[in-house]
Amino acid sequence: MTAAQVRLDPMTEAEFQAYFDHIVAKYAASNVRSGNWTAEEAPAKSREKLDELLPEGLAAADTRLCLARDAVSGERVGIFWLHLRPHGTETAAFIHDIEVDAGLRGRGYGRAVMLAGADLARQLGAVRLGLHVFAHNETAIALYTSLGFATTDLVMSLPL
Repeated sequence: MTAAQVRLDPMTEAEFQAYFDHIVAKYAASNVRSGNWTAEEAPAKSREKLDELLPEGLAAADTRLCLARDAVSGERVGIFWLHLRPHGTETAAFIHDIEVDAGLRGRGYGRAVMLAGADLARQLGAVRLGLHVFAHNETAIALYTSLGFATTDLVMSLPL
């Protein structure tokens, strides 16, 4: 079987609006599941954090919001959100979100999107690539580890 290959296309304004609503809900749910927020406060906190990260929306500086598409068919397979920021005298890239569309998971697209995202980060001058992953997302952790990502910070919690 041939490995999946993707291209990363910039989002249009309409695609961004649909994505923003989706990511607000997804980020809220992940923070509730992780025990960071209550279900009642999560939607507002999620929107506040995402408004902070994307104050200019799609035009946010040093940010690339992309749709991932199968390189052969052109079919949408997911999304990729990359942000560039200073790292000492160099540039680092941070993945704020990567997601393979639900019906297409398990076909190698996650790995392909990550590799395409790393290539994009390199092209934009980044010398390192970071991300955050919720501890309950074991599938993503396994993928990132297989790609060579290493844990640099670990936050733990004890329910009392």
